[in-house]
Order: sequence, then structure tokens, then C-alpha cells
Amino acid sequence: MLQRLFSIQLPEWAQASHPHVRYELGQTAIGGRRGKYVRAIGFALAVVVLYVGGYLVGTNFLQNSPGQNLTESAMAVLFWPTFVLQLVLQFLAMVMTINTVTEQKRRLAWDNLRATEVGTGLVLRARWAAIYYRLRLLLGLVLLVRIALILGILYDLTGFQGRYIDLLVINITPEISPIVGALLMAFLMTAALLIPLTSIGLDAAVGLFIAVNIQQRVYNVMTQVIFLGMRIGLALALTIGATQFINGLLNVPDVNAWLLMGGYAAFGDWGLKFLHTGFYSEVWATIPYAVFFGVALLIFSLLQSILTEGILSFTIRRAERIG
Repeated sequence: MLQRLFSIQLPEWAQASHPHVRYELGQTAIGGRRGKYVRAIGFALAVVVLYVGGYLVGTNFLQNSPGQNLTESAMAVLFWPTFVLQLVLQFLAMVMTINTVTEQKRRLAWDNLRATEVGTGLVLRARWAAIYYRLRLLLGLVLLVRIALILGILYDLTGFQGRYIDLLVINITPEISPIVGALLMAFLMTAALLIPLTSIGLDAAVGLFIAVNIQQRVYNVMTQVIFLGMRIGLALALTIGATQFINGLLNVPDVNAWLLMGGYAAFGDWGLKFLHTGFYSEVWATIPYAVFFGVALLIFSLLQSILTEGILSFTIRRAERIG
């Protein structure tokens, strides 16, 4: 997926053809073809039910139109189901890594891995990389929704005889040209595609960190529940705060508003709501320097990647030292 979307050449240890990654994926393939069909049908039904629910919520249970135009309707219908799927992704990314060491010890393979020069590192990195392959359908759906909303932005920008971007940058702080505004919006769209990928990687790395450093099952589960509760609680709190602010129910200074909406985009919905031109233009007009959210979110995704690599490297060194 990464290679197709961004033309990224994955390292050898992260490719599906690598023996360790292939072994990890083989563990989840147990159950035969019938099991795959059952899981695929279950996934499809869950997605259909979720997005039908999104349509009901977006239309106030068929009482109203979901929006005044195509892109507003799409956001009203797609937002909450996709937001729920993103929370599920966060949960699964950690749960699928949290028992890595316990599983290896149960197979009596952990000591042998630690005895080899790079065995521990390869196993941990393979488990981390395998998360993307295991969650590819769910992650692909989240990215597909984002691509559809980005196409909606491009469609909106053709409005008013192609001068819609000119209207967006009027009376915002700081004053910028339409060309700069379009460039900054492009940064935002790119960041909205990257943040789900880097966020899932970070959650998986934290799961491995917990697996290596807290091996007693009771404490392992407690730590997992606490971290997931904080992560999901933060996303919900930021979403509620951002919604109240944009609806005029929360009055905060400009600096706090910038941090609130930036935190919401980074940790709350991963920039999903910003992929609606009407919403984002209101943010531009309300909060000074909000036009730079795209740059800030790109930097955020880069920092998440650096942090993920740091956690993975530290976890591997710890695993090589402790039993």
C-alpha cells in the first residue's frame, strides 16, 4: 500500500516476501479458505452497517438532507463511521503487538532469538511491519475515504469559475496569495493521508515496547488498557472540544484555539474533518495562522515517524538485554 500510494521503497525486513514477515502473516492465515471468506464477509457486513448508520446520523434518521451540496453531504455521512474505524485501528495496532514476547516464549523460541546477533530485532520489526499487512483492509478503507474527500476538495476548488481559492484566502490572518493558499491546502491533504499511517505505526511500536518491558500478564493488560483508554479518551475529548469551538459554544484565546484545533487534527480525527472545504475555510477565517495547519501536520507526521523508529530501536536494545 505504501509503495503504491507514495512510491516508497520499503526496507527488506518490512516487505511481505521477507521470511519473518511471511511467518507472522502465516500465523493469522490459519483457518483455511473458508475462514478467510467468513472473516471477509464479517468485515464487509460490519462496514456496511457502520456506514448505513453514518447515513442515518447524517440525515437525522432520514428527516433531513445530509448537506447542501455533494461534498458537505459526503462529509456528513462518512465522518462518524470513519472516525470509529480509526479508533478500532488504534486499538488493533496495539493489541496485535502486545503479546509478542509471550508468544515467542510459549513457542520456546525467545532464548534462541536472543542468542543470535540480529534475531530479536528482526522478529520485533517483522511483527511491527506485519501490522500494516494485517490491517490493510481497514487501513485501506480509511485512506480510500480520505482520497474521496480530497477529490471533493478539488471539485470544490473549481467552483466560482475556478476562483474559489481566492474567496478562501480573503480576510484571513496572515494575508496570503491564492497560489500560496492552494499550496498550503495541498500540504494539508498530504498530511491527512500520512497521519493514519504514522499513527498506526506509533501505536504498534508502543505495543511492542509494553510487550518487552512488562511481561507479566496482569500488568501487561493493565498498562495496555490504561494507554488505550488515554489514547482514545484524548481523541474523543479533542473531538468534542473542537466541535464545541466551531459551533461557537467554547470561547478560548486564539493561541488555545490554534492548539485545540491542531491537536484535534493530529490526535483526534487525524485531519479527517479538515478535508471538507467549508469546515476548513471556517477554521482559516476564525483562527489566526490556521492556514499553516497543513505544514504543522506534515511536521507532526514526520515527528511521529522519528518517534516510532526511536521506540522500536530502544525496544530492540532492551529485548536483547533482558530475558
